[in-house]
Amino acid sequence: MAVGPTLPDTSLVLDSNILTAWRYQKLGVLQAIAAYQSRLKLLPALTSITVYEALYGFENSAVKSNEINEQTKQDRIRTEQLIKSCDVLSFNQASAEIAAYIITRLPKNIPKDTLLDALIAATALAHGFGVATRDKGFELIGKHTPDHLILRLAFWSP
Repeated sequence: MAVGPTLPDTSLVLDSNILTAWRYQKLGVLQAIAAYQSRLKLLPALTSITVYEALYGFENSAVKSNEINEQTKQDRIRTEQLIKSCDVLSFNQASAEIAAYIITRLPKNIPKDTLLDALIAATALAHGFGVATRDKGFELIGKHTPDHLILRLAFWSP
């Protein structure tokens, strides 16, 4: 049941809000990714849940508006390019076991986004990664991890 900062050699997955900031070329995130890549010689990874959240946003927008405008098409292409440039970690049995442990211990009536973040955290933990995010809700999730795990968090500002 612990949260900790990332260490210099901590491999990271990107939360959805960081992936979006990267897509929009936000300077703070670009600098953080460059520093990470310089240290570890690879790009941060993504979780399959993060990929789902990114693609869901585009699909949801298309369904609501009955069409996709040119800007949305370009945003989706850019997002898919970023996804292809990263390793994508699967939500596997170990992720499911960790997620079940965490989610049953979270306060009741939490937002849907927190549940998705718990799945991202569980996937990261199962694969031995930390999480780069802007969302302080990960601290709550980290307080409910199994005793033998530490959720390492890097808070990146756009």
